[in-house]
Amino acid sequence: MKLPEQIEAKRIMLKGLNKPSFQLAQNLYDVADQSREQLRVWLPWPDKTHSAEDEYTHYLVEWCQAHWEAEVGFAYAITKKDSEQILGCVDICHISWTDKSGEIGYWLANTAVGHGYMQEAVHALESEAFKAGINRIIIKNDTRNLRSAHVSERCGYALEGVMRQDAWDEYHGRLRDTNIWAKLRSDWEKEHE
Repeated sequence: MKLPEQIEAKRIMLKGLNKPSFQLAQNLYDVADQSREQLRVWLPWPDKTHSAEDEYTHYLVEWCQAHWEAEVGFAYAITKKDSEQILGCVDICHISWTDKSGEIGYWLANTAVGHGYMQEAVHALESEAFKAGINRIIIKNDTRNLRSAHVSERCGYALEGVMRQDAWDEYHGRLRDTNIWAKLRSDWEKEHE
């Protein structure tokens, strides 16, 4: 099963990253690069992406396009409807159609934080995933990343637990604890009654 190439929300559009171009890579790289210092605190990829060529090869071709074609991950650029300005990215990955599960991940440019764009993006993407047959979606975040935790909470995800010392945090040079948030299709259906 595939998700739509574009998903429309109130103020934003989610545009599928399944058709790589160098211009798209440059645009994504520029947005991420402007927020690199804040993103690298929570995510490993900013320190591994040093150019638009890296963005194109490693992210757009090897991850986005490959996962889209295999139907195990769908990544989107979050753009403003009125200007098509890229605000960040959101994806659903680790999809198991057998288990009917997936995981949402996301990042926003510093200039887009605090306006509710990510909450809108998560709601739009989860709706399409639940309609396509997914039953359970999780969101993971470092326990110290309060902004990400607030997105999960505001989107109606339940905190199911904390995985203690489950991943190496290169930025801080230590093991980190990770929140596991989840939403079931039945939760989503109740929200839309």
